[in-house]
Amino acid sequence: MNIRTLTDRLLLTFKLLLPDRSLKYFPPDFTLRRPVVSLLNRKLKQNAECYLTVFRLDFSPLHEEVPEDAKLRLQESCRRHLRYSATKVIGDPQVIAIDQFEKMDFILITENLEAKDRGSFVPPVLKQQVDRIRNDLEIGLAGSLPEWRHCLKIVSASVPVGYACKELTAERVLEESYQAALAIATGVITPKMEALRGQMEHLLEKGSINVLAQPIMNLTSGDVYGWEILTRGPEGTALHSPDELFQFAAQTRLLSRLEFLVVKRALEEIASRKIREPVFLNVTAVTLTHPLFLTHVLQCLERHPPLSPQQVYFEITERHQITNMNAMIEILRTYRKHGFRFAVDDAGSGYSSLQWIGELVPELIKIDRAFIQHVDRFAVKESLLRAIVTAAREMNCEIVAEGVEREEEADMLFKLDVDMGQGFYFARPNVLLHEHEREMFQETKVRIQHRRGLVAS
Repeated sequence: MNIRTLTDRLLLTFKLLLPDRSLKYFPPDFTLRRPVVSLLNRKLKQNAECYLTVFRLDFSPLHEEVPEDAKLRLQESCRRHLRYSATKVIGDPQVIAIDQFEKMDFILITENLEAKDRGSFVPPVLKQQVDRIRNDLEIGLAGSLPEWRHCLKIVSASVPVGYACKELTAERVLEESYQAALAIATGVITPKMEALRGQMEHLLEKGSINVLAQPIMNLTSGDVYGWEILTRGPEGTALHSPDELFQFAAQTRLLSRLEFLVVKRALEEIASRKIREPVFLNVTAVTLTHPLFLTHVLQCLERHPPLSPQQVYFEITERHQITNMNAMIEILRTYRKHGFRFAVDDAGSGYSSLQWIGELVPELIKIDRAFIQHVDRFAVKESLLRAIVTAAREMNCEIVAEGVEREEEADMLFKLDVDMGQGFYFARPNVLLHEHEREMFQETKVRIQHRRGLVAS
C-alpha cells in the first residue's frame, strides 16, 4: 500500500468519526451513513422549510468533445466555487448541505428563515440568491477552464423539499426533490411532472383558483384608485404560488386556458363585491393575441352588467413574446375601441420596456420596483425616477410606483408627485372587499395624507 492510499484511508476514517454537521459540504461516500440525509431529516423533523436547488453543468450539444480530464477539473472547480458562493450569498447558517449528484449535477439544500416568505413555493429571495450563485459559478468556471467556456452553460431550479411526498423517508424525499428540480431546470417532463400536469388539468376543469387583490393607492387623496388582481392555486400544493402556477402552465402549453379562467373568476369576484374602481388584469402577449380572448372577456362582462370595459386595464406581462409589433398595435387598437385600457409594468427595467412604451403608448405605466427600493438612499435612483415621471407626463400616461415597502420610499414618491403607489407599505394582497368592508383603508388614507403634508411643508 503506497503512502497516498494510506493517507486517504486515514482521512476517511477520521471523517467517519466527525458529526454530520461537520460534513455538510460535499461529504465523502460512506456505506454506513449519509450525512446529507441525516442533516435534512433533522430539519424536516423540526418542521423547517427546506429547499433544494440543483445546478447542472450542461455541455450540450458539444458534450462529447470535452475530454475527461477537463470534466474532472471542472467538477472540482464547481465544488470549490459553489461552496464559496453559497456561504457568501446565503450564509452558512441557512445552508443545510451541499453535495454532488451524478457527474454534473450539484445540489444545494437551504432553510428558509424569512417569516414573510413562509409558505412560498420558492421564496423570491431564494430565487435572487440562486441567480447570484449561478452567475458566480459561470464566472468562476469560465476562469478555470477558459478553453471550454464557449460550450458550457449552467441551468438551475429550486423546489421545496418534500412538497409532494411528505410521507416518505428523508432519503426518498431528497431523491424526489432532486428529480423534480432537475426536471424543471432541464425542461424534461418526468413522471412526477406528468402528475403535476394532471393536477393542472384538474385545476382548470374545476376552476379551483383563488383570486386576491392588492390596492393601488391614489397618493394625493389617499383613496383606493384601483385593484391589481392576483391569482393563487390550491393551497398546500405545488401550484399555489403564482410564479410556479403560471410558469408550469406555460411549460405545459396550458397558459391561455389558465388566463381565460383567471379573467372569468376575477370578473365574477369583482361583480359580486360591487367593485367600482378600475381593475388590473395581468395577461401575457400570447393570450392577448388569442383569437377568442376578446370575445371571452366581452361575454364575461355581459354576464355582469354593472361592469364595463372602461373599468378594465390589461397589464401586459412577458413583453418579449411580442414578435410582431405592428400586429400588436392593431390588436390593442381593437381592444381600445371597446373601451379597454392598457398598462405596462417594469418601466425602466431595460431598453425593451422603453421601446414598448414608445410604440404602444399605454394609458398607465408601472415603475419597476427596482427603482423604488431604497430610492431615498441613492441619488441616482431618485434622478432616474424623476426622469421616468417626467417622460410619462409628457406622454399623458398615469404612473404607479410598485413595490413600496418603506415610509421613506413613500415620502420620495410624494416629493416627486408620483400619481399612485402599490406595495406592502400600503396594503398586502387580500380578498376583494365590498366598499363597506374597507375600514382598514381609512387608516392608510390618513397616513398618506399625513406624510404627504409633512413632505410638502
